[in-house]
Amino acid sequence: MSSMSAESPLQPSSASTADSPLHNRLLDRVLTFVGDHLNPILVKETRQALKSKQFVITFGLLLILAWGWSLLGVALIGPDVFYSANGPSMFMAYFVILAFPLLVIVPFSAFRSLTGEWEDNTYELMSITGLNPRQIVSGKLGSSALQMIIYLSAISPCLAFTYMLRGIDFPTIMMLMTYLVFGSLGLSLLGLLAGTLVAQKHWQVIMSVAVIIGLLLAFWLGCVMCSGLIFWGGMTFGDSEFWTANSAMLTAYLSYFALLFFAAAAQLTFSSDNRSTRLRIVMVLQHVLLTGWFAWALFEFGFEEEAMIAYLTIAGIHWYIMGACMTSEAVELSLRIKRNLPQSFLGRVFLTWFNPGPGTGYILAISGMLAAMVMGLAVLPLFDLNTTRAIGFPGTGGTAFGTAYAVFFAYAFMSLFYIVIFLGLGALILRLARRVSQVGVVLAVLMQILLLLVGCGVPLVIQLMSPTLRDLDYSMLQLTNPFWTLSYMADTWQATQPETEAILWSLGIMAFLVFLANIGSVARELRHVRIVRPKRVAEEDAEKAALKTPPVSTKTNPWDDDPEDLQDISQ
Repeated sequence: MSSMSAESPLQPSSASTADSPLHNRLLDRVLTFVGDHLNPILVKETRQALKSKQFVITFGLLLILAWGWSLLGVALIGPDVFYSANGPSMFMAYFVILAFPLLVIVPFSAFRSLTGEWEDNTYELMSITGLNPRQIVSGKLGSSALQMIIYLSAISPCLAFTYMLRGIDFPTIMMLMTYLVFGSLGLSLLGLLAGTLVAQKHWQVIMSVAVIIGLLLAFWLGCVMCSGLIFWGGMTFGDSEFWTANSAMLTAYLSYFALLFFAAAAQLTFSSDNRSTRLRIVMVLQHVLLTGWFAWALFEFGFEEEAMIAYLTIAGIHWYIMGACMTSEAVELSLRIKRNLPQSFLGRVFLTWFNPGPGTGYILAISGMLAAMVMGLAVLPLFDLNTTRAIGFPGTGGTAFGTAYAVFFAYAFMSLFYIVIFLGLGALILRLARRVSQVGVVLAVLMQILLLLVGCGVPLVIQLMSPTLRDLDYSMLQLTNPFWTLSYMADTWQATQPETEAILWSLGIMAFLVFLANIGSVARELRHVRIVRPKRVAEEDAEKAALKTPPVSTKTNPWDDDPEDLQDISQ
């Protein structure tokens, strides 16, 4: 019996027994914290994805193809596998095998995860659970990232095998995998955004076809890029310009990733919420990043006329696309939005343009393009531009400007005029169309794009069908075609003084008239002022804030015991 009473080596000691409540309590706290903060949408989507036939079939085919190519590739190489550098060819095949699920299957699954919520009528149930739209989007995006990690882990031994075959170094493998991961995440987010844009069955079918075509095109471009970087020596890790270019691409990727994320979340929120302010802040931040990178390149590598034209072109494309989306918004502001409008004088002057509405979005897009033009004009005098060329501007009488000045002035003003004209005409057409029937954001953006296509396509068809105009490099008939006109003006050896003056006068008058036609709607939106928050709404907001930050018990003096320790002792 004495041996029975002795402590067995399999039993915990008295010291460990005394310490076990503390360890259990710490573990419980950690698990509770993780469980409370883990996105339930992530758990739900991950379970559904890993149990689906699509994931099982895709993962099985990935393993079979990787294993089969390992055997076939080594067999084709033969005895030379011990001597020659065959890593690039083997890696390229593995990349294609991995890129298809990452660039096609995973993004399309993300798209279907949201469209499936509309089809099964489960989004309403998900939206009343207390999860905000950003949590829903991040949860579904996290599920896609988890699938991507599983596919990467399955094929990573094969990638290590290609390094052992020589011919490709480890940094190149890691950089290409980084590109692939970023591309998969970006396409998955695009798939989620596409899934939020359509709710009707017929639109979902059309969007599904468009998404599949776009993903297959992205897969093809990814394979072409990888092939070029591997076989043509694009990875120059010792060159500072390589890292500079990658840093610029990374900032652009992150900014557009944030824009798409907030856009997808805005599409999922209720209609009376503010869907525009966050997006417009990101748009302005993107413009600042673009200007910063071009300014750095300008002072680092010296002035180049083509770089300034490229800066204006990218800024113009950016603000036209953003402006087309902003001018497609509804005119009315909900009471919820009006409660948070800027109130001070400076706030109304500088922050009103971030409020929802087509008029404020129209002015913000014009201001962004105007800021790009002013920034370029401010930078030009810092460089020595000795070559002069006479070019006519309205009111100048053909004064001799520097070549860079002439091209930049003409190109900048024309780009600004085209932004004013096309966005303004689109806003007017949408305002008239909404008087007849309801026009959604997707259809409104398509109307903006159709307007641009008509302005480019109609004069192009007329000139190509005319025997007298067909052989001309440029005619005034192409005045509504911004691509032809701007590309023609960028060529300094073909732009003549009468054509330049006529184009600038014509576009300037058109832009002025279109801007005047939109002044009334802009003025009506500027009259919106902040309204007082109702007492009931203020009380509900205070209760929600109190629930988010519950009171924490603290010691009133150093001799008080910890309330949690007293509770554990009582238990």
